Amino acid sequence: MVLFMRIISIALLCFFLLSCGQNSIARLPKYVNGVRLMDSVEKRAYTDSLTKFFNELLNNKGFSGGILVAKNGEVLYEHYQGFTNSGKTDSITVESPFHVASTSKTFTSTAILQLVQQGKISLADTLQKFFHDFPYKGITIKHLLSHSSGLPYYVNFMARYGWDKKQTASNQDVLNTLHNHQPPLEFATGTAFKYCNTNFVLLALIVEQVSGRFFPDYIRDSIFLPAGMTHSYVLSHKNPTDYKPSWTASNKIYNYDYLDGIYGDKNVFTTCRDLMAYDNAIRNNGLLKQDFYNLAWTSYFRDKHYRDSIEYYGLGWRLKIFNDSLKIPYHNGWWHGNNAVFQRLIADTAVIIVTGNRFNNRIYSAPIAANIFRNYYPDDNLSDIDQLEQEVETPVNKKGVAVSSKPKAKSTSKKAVSKKAAGKKR
Repeated sequence: MVLFMRIISIALLCFFLLSCGQNSIARLPKYVNGVRLMDSVEKRAYTDSLTKFFNELLNNKGFSGGILVAKNGEVLYEHYQGFTNSGKTDSITVESPFHVASTSKTFTSTAILQLVQQGKISLADTLQKFFHDFPYKGITIKHLLSHSSGLPYYVNFMARYGWDKKQTASNQDVLNTLHNHQPPLEFATGTAFKYCNTNFVLLALIVEQVSGRFFPDYIRDSIFLPAGMTHSYVLSHKNPTDYKPSWTASNKIYNYDYLDGIYGDKNVFTTCRDLMAYDNAIRNNGLLKQDFYNLAWTSYFRDKHYRDSIEYYGLGWRLKIFNDSLKIPYHNGWWHGNNAVFQRLIADTAVIIVTGNRFNNRIYSAPIAANIFRNYYPDDNLSDIDQLEQEVETPVNKKGVAVSSKPKAKSTSKKAVSKKAAGKKR
């Protein structure tokens, strides 16, 4: 019996030593705060796959900007190339801030929800509470956040009513134009979804009125600083010298224009690393209690710009909803020559970030890199994601339309990356 027990002990010891000599897959996983830690083998596999993916998608395709992919707050892939000036003497670095366009809406949403969390406002509050004699009845904060107000796009109506393009417009100018000219709603409030930047211009004004602070200062002190975003700021009509130029795909420069002082819908300048810090702060409840982000990530309308049925909109966040337990909150951006992607893979505690200052529609295919973590996008089910953000954001100078509950949806565009190429990236 003693001999038998010795044999068993030796066998167990040998098994243990052999196991320790194998790769990490054979070891028991380690968790910290419920998050599984990665070892060097797993991280290297991710990095190699991401390097191959982005070399093929962007790095050899005229890309100018930054890319960062992280998991559990650890950088797996980071790359910068291009220049911040037309003379090509100032190389893009980890500290180069870029205009992230409509990704800015997630910051505005966070600011509004902070005020809701503090009990200072309610999502059901109508705009008459904040703007005296606001001419459109029944529009609430929730309607603005979910793009269901029916308000028209300010670029169109500012031009229609003769705004002097030599004068920089402000958020207050947008509100004044709505009040003075009362352009017609595009559909009955609450009956439909139509992405419209006017909604977030008004939300920024609400933040100012309720907090008593200039919106860029509020965002700095209540979001950027708590999150550790040390190279981020909001551009406004008060700091035009902080504007950073961008370029078309054919290298035509965009200089500061009359719309570049308007914020809330856009105008956050930030870096890839600061966006990773933002993701960390969200994940660790550093900006809002989780219940409020869950509210923001609830689907209120399907976005029919996308052929894919997984696309929805929450409260200042786009959503890819695969099933009841798997969703991706994200927001792309486009303004002038700037492109941005900020995609949070909640189930994989990962984030995909791309910023660019030279227009490149291939940037909007960067989310397909999520397939490296799990099979989010099968070969036959890829989203039409290349130029949709630009289509939505581009002003269309036309007359106001009659109130309708069924606005026409825009057509989708061609994919930037073929299914064959994208499907190989896992």
